[in-house]
Amino acid sequence: MKTLIKAVIAGIAISTGGVIYLTLENHIAGSFLFTIGLFTIYTFGFHLFTGKVCYIVEEKPSYLLTVLLVYIGNFVGTTGMGTIFRHTKLSKLTAHAADIVSIKLSDTLFSTFIMAILCGVMMCIAVIGFQTIKEGVGKYFALVLPVMVFILSGYEHSIADMFYFTMAGAWSAKAFLYILVISAGNLTGGCLIPMAKKYLKRRGITCTFLTGIIPKESRAEIPIAWISALVLLYKAAN
Repeated sequence: MKTLIKAVIAGIAISTGGVIYLTLENHIAGSFLFTIGLFTIYTFGFHLFTGKVCYIVEEKPSYLLTVLLVYIGNFVGTTGMGTIFRHTKLSKLTAHAADIVSIKLSDTLFSTFIMAILCGVMMCIAVIGFQTIKEGVGKYFALVLPVMVFILSGYEHSIADMFYFTMAGAWSAKAFLYILVISAGNLTGGCLIPMAKKYLKRRGITCTFLTGIIPKESRAEIPIAWISALVLLYKAAN
């Protein structure tokens, strides 16, 4: 029950990020502020499907039941909040949500699956990066940047899409099929890096981030470089 409750709260957090994204016309700002959902989830220890799948490779088969329970909880949280928001002043966002959903449902299932795999990879980078990087600024950049990348690139996130589909009032047999395909893609993508890491470890090859490439004393400058790059991208886009 505790796992289910934490998963429902995670769904609510993603819905909050979804509202922000639907509200803003600037996609860069929207993708950045969307990460408040992920920040909430991983700061307070809630459970998100696209994060949990990253650990399937290292866990026992029984862990899949936990993943399924989290998936159900996320579904309840996102669809519940989407339904509530449709009966508030946020109902003005339904038209924008409908436009987004229309584009998603017009894509082919193959393309959707590939987009979902890439989103799963980005989420794996974000989640594992956040939990393994110890430096305060670095860990939050690890969480924020991959999420911005998958949003701006048009990759498919199953839990966020559950919210968008609900806000748009677009649930149908086709919508459920697409969500299942996206979920499968997210699961596949979330397992790719852990599988590669496990394989390389068995072969005696280690992958330590930045070790031997960038001097330790210079690594603190990396977030500053990322900020500068983002500023330049924003200026170029405007």
